[in-house]
Amino acid sequence: MKAGELAELLGGDLEGNPDAPVRKPVPLEQAGEGDTALLLSPDFEKKIDPKKVGVLIAGQRPGKIEASALILVPDPRRAMIALLERYAPAEEIPPGVSELARVGEGTSVGDGSAIMPFSCIGKNVSIGRNTRIYPFTYVGDGASIGDDCILYPGVYIGTNCVVGNRVIVHSGARIGADGFGFFRIDGKYVKIPQIGRVVIEDDCEIGANATIDRATLGETRIGRGTKIDNLVQVGHNVTIGSDTVIAAQTGIAGSTEVGSGVMMGGQVGIADHLVIGDNVVIMAKSGITQSIPPGKVYSGYFARERGSFLKSQMLFYKLPEIWKRLKKLEEKLAGSENTKGEDQS
Repeated sequence: MKAGELAELLGGDLEGNPDAPVRKPVPLEQAGEGDTALLLSPDFEKKIDPKKVGVLIAGQRPGKIEASALILVPDPRRAMIALLERYAPAEEIPPGVSELARVGEGTSVGDGSAIMPFSCIGKNVSIGRNTRIYPFTYVGDGASIGDDCILYPGVYIGTNCVVGNRVIVHSGARIGADGFGFFRIDGKYVKIPQIGRVVIEDDCEIGANATIDRATLGETRIGRGTKIDNLVQVGHNVTIGSDTVIAAQTGIAGSTEVGSGVMMGGQVGIADHLVIGDNVVIMAKSGITQSIPPGKVYSGYFARERGSFLKSQMLFYKLPEIWKRLKKLEEKLAGSENTKGEDQS
């Protein structure tokens, strides 16, 4: 592909050589003459030395990067996605059910789907069209997998769980394991049977080794377009709205409701039976012990609104100085008291 063709594909304006060759893109800081690179934001340019590259895709003219061909696009993020899709590795996987896979009675597999070796599919499972199920994946009885899904190796989908269309589940994820439910009776913990299910709506992505527990009763539900990172734990009966993003090592305790458009940083902990409103932002390593109204930004442990948290942190770091000043004041007051006592005598 040449720069002129790429500019047309991206809907951008070309400045420079339309015949400059387009190669597989590389990180901007590593790019040299002849390479293809992206400048997503002017801020990224501050971190690199002046240089010359072959083809540069950017939202505005760079200050210290020369390019044989500069493609100016309305939205560099969309341009990046379109460009990387051309270079994403495409696996040639023939459709059909492998002879080395096990498929239970009453299970239906849609046209174009591939069930790869050593997968185990239970009874009465519904699998949509053009779905890929990789080796060593387990799908329990009565489960439903939609169209155009990808279940990477070692995924577990529990009995009666539902996975919508265009869902990607990465290796090691567990959807529909038992929730952590026990009653303490006569000094011993007695297991509560977990008879609910998990529903993953359309266009979700579940990271490697994430765990989403089935409900005790009813559903644990993940809303449309939500993205869950690696090693995230979602407890039983949790509901998460649409287009929410949750970073790695976050844990959400049972029966909490998370709204739509929420953003959570890594290692967030959320207590049970809370309500997190729409469009809330929770900073990394925050501990949430109370419900949060819509649109708020929270951080810290115990988490509070971001502004309040930052003020308290500023005071915290000033404590040694404040302590020194307080000690001096105490010494001064003690000296004044001693002087006063001597005068009275």
